[in-house]
Amino acid sequence: MDEMLDRNKRTVSNFVTIILNSTSYFLLSFLFMYLIGQISVAVAAMQFNFTSVLYYYKLIFTIDTYSWTPDAVKLLFSLAPIVSLLMGIILFVLYFNLTTNTMKFKVFFLWCFIHGIVWFFGALVAGTLLDKGIGYVVMYFYLLDTAKLILTLLSIAVMLFIAALSTRGFLFSANSYFNELNEHNRTFFVFAQVVLPIIIGTAIIIIFKFPKINVYELFVLATNILIIIPVLLRYNSFPTLFFEEHPFKITLDKTGLVMAITALVLFRVVFEFGIKFG
Repeated sequence: MDEMLDRNKRTVSNFVTIILNSTSYFLLSFLFMYLIGQISVAVAAMQFNFTSVLYYYKLIFTIDTYSWTPDAVKLLFSLAPIVSLLMGIILFVLYFNLTTNTMKFKVFFLWCFIHGIVWFFGALVAGTLLDKGIGYVVMYFYLLDTAKLILTLLSIAVMLFIAALSTRGFLFSANSYFNELNEHNRTFFVFAQVVLPIIIGTAIIIIFKFPKINVYELFVLATNILIIIPVLLRYNSFPTLFFEEHPFKITLDKTGLVMAITALVLFRVVFEFGIKFG
C-alpha cells in the first residue's frame, strides 16, 4: 500500500497525527492570544497607576475598590477582547496569504483568528449574562434586560456566521495532508483538523487552569463549541478541492507538539507565581 496516495491515507494513525498537529497549534495560538490580551491590559492599567499581577488563571489588580473610575473600567475590561479581535483579524489575513503554502503550522494563524472571535463575541455573551469581564463595560451603558438579550443573541449570531465563513479556510488547510479534498476524505479531515482539536484543546486549557479557573472564563471557553456547529453544517457543501499534484505522506509536526507541551508547562509554572506589572 502506497501511504502517499490520498485513497490510502484514511488510517487511524493519520487521523491521530492530524489531531495532534492541529491541537498543538490550537493550544499555542490560545496562549499567544491570551498573553497578548492580558499583557495589553496590564500595561494599560499602569496608565492609571494600577498595579496588577498576571497569574495562569487571571489578571489580578492589586488596588483598592474605590480606585476604580468609569474610564478605567471601560478601558481595562474591554481592551483584551478588542486587542484579541484586532490581532485575530490581522492573523486571519496572514493565513489567507499562506493558503497555497503546504506548511502545517499555517493553521496556527487561523486558530488565532478563531480565538480572537471567541474572546470578543464569546466574552460579550459571557460578560452580559454573568455581569463579569467585559460585562462590566456593558453595565455602564445601563442597558435594559431586553437590550442585553439582543446583544447576547447578536454576539452568538455573529460567532456562528464568522465560523461558517471560516469553514472554507479550514478546508483549504487540507493541502498540508492531501492532494485533494473530496467526499471520501472530507469528513475524516474536518473531524481531525477542526472538531476534535477544539474539544480536546478546550478541555486541556480548562484542566491546566484548574482549580482556579473562574466561571466567566469557563463560559467564554465553552463558547468554542459554537464554532463547531456551522463547520459541521457547511463542510459537505463545498466541491472537491484540488491541491498539489505531487503525493506526500502525512507526518507529525514533532516541533509543534514539543512547543505546545513546553509552552503549557511553562505557562502553568511561571504564572503560578505571577508576573507583576506596575
